[in-house]
Amino acid sequence: MKSNFSEVVQFLESLQIMPKTMPGLQKITKALQQTDWYSKIRSEQVIVVAGTNGKGSTCAALEALLLAAQKKVGFYSSPHLISTNERIRLNGLQISETDFVKVFEDCEKLIKDCELSHFEALTLMAGHFYFSKKWNLNLDYIIFEVGLGGSYDATNAFPHQFSVITPIDFDHVNILGKTLNEIARNKFGIVRNNNTVIYQKIAEELSELKNEIQKQTHSTWAEVEQADLKVIQTNSEPEYWLQTKWGEAKLSLLGERAAQNSMTALLVFEKLGFAPSAYLRALSQIKWSARMQKMIWPQSSAPVYLSGDHNPHGVKSLIQILKDFSWSTIYIVIGIGQDKDADEMLAELTQLKNMKLFLTVTPFKGRGLDHYPQKYLDLAELKNENPVEILNSIAQQAKPDDLILVTGSLYLVGDILKKLIQS
Repeated sequence: MKSNFSEVVQFLESLQIMPKTMPGLQKITKALQQTDWYSKIRSEQVIVVAGTNGKGSTCAALEALLLAAQKKVGFYSSPHLISTNERIRLNGLQISETDFVKVFEDCEKLIKDCELSHFEALTLMAGHFYFSKKWNLNLDYIIFEVGLGGSYDATNAFPHQFSVITPIDFDHVNILGKTLNEIARNKFGIVRNNNTVIYQKIAEELSELKNEIQKQTHSTWAEVEQADLKVIQTNSEPEYWLQTKWGEAKLSLLGERAAQNSMTALLVFEKLGFAPSAYLRALSQIKWSARMQKMIWPQSSAPVYLSGDHNPHGVKSLIQILKDFSWSTIYIVIGIGQDKDADEMLAELTQLKNMKLFLTVTPFKGRGLDHYPQKYLDLAELKNENPVEILNSIAQQAKPDDLILVTGSLYLVGDILKKLIQS
């Protein structure tokens, strides 16, 4: 038995964190089948969300809408930014450290007996918290954000009536496959027989695969309409207003991607049986960290934005947001994972006008400074494994009309957030 939160987290982190090859569902299914609640799950209350980017903000938007409708909601997400218990949310709040420990103690034997990985263990814990009669939460809906891929992700072991597909692009190619079709097939793997599937527009080359999956599973697919977004320039940062068939909604999240993900959440919400027009205000109250999140850095007169875009598709959507901003100089602090396409990500960012580049190392599976493409090593103003030292250096020179951006990895921006809290 673990006696406190830090010991539990330390044990969980001693488990396998990231798979080197395609994971399977055998171990998590074995564990789930030994619980007294798994066989009683009502699939109509479970929503599973897969995709390359936008999963988290789509889930957060859906959570906000359901809470506005006074429903009880569980939301399991990954990765965490500061603390592991962020991953298990109840009615918009992360599970307390005390309850996290109690849930772990309930699941500890199964975690060990079934040799679950870090993500599988947390998924089991989330399921136990949400579904077990011991906790008696009586939730109306549970939202599961897929961790990796879809078909073999631990979240896919839960029966679910609703499958949501956010944009699909290249990521984790060493595990999911080197073609868009292979990656999409894995992500479409969350679709069960007779599911209701809500999906964002897919590449034309994936249409045949989509039709194949739809026919095999007898599922009903609904495509999300293209977002109609109005941008209002202000003295601080742009305001985004989403125009929908249900009415107009101000967005608290920034950019076209937030608009499209909000449209996805609205369509899911409607398919669940709600009238979105009565709850649009909820979209102005979403708090989802590390997605163009504005921060104040000590001693800096320029605003700092944290945006955990960690693949080329994410960086391209970030560029779209930045087009609505202005600056004299933009200072880009970036740390990229060793398995990511650094060349393509940096090629996009270094095209920004009046740009100064700073290279650092993200804390989890980070690319070493000497492993960045040489042309970006030559271009960088500073290379330092410690992002705090870089930001402190920038703070001494940045002016109020400049912009400081930290990006490249959710783990990097999470580390920055953690250090800000501790300072």
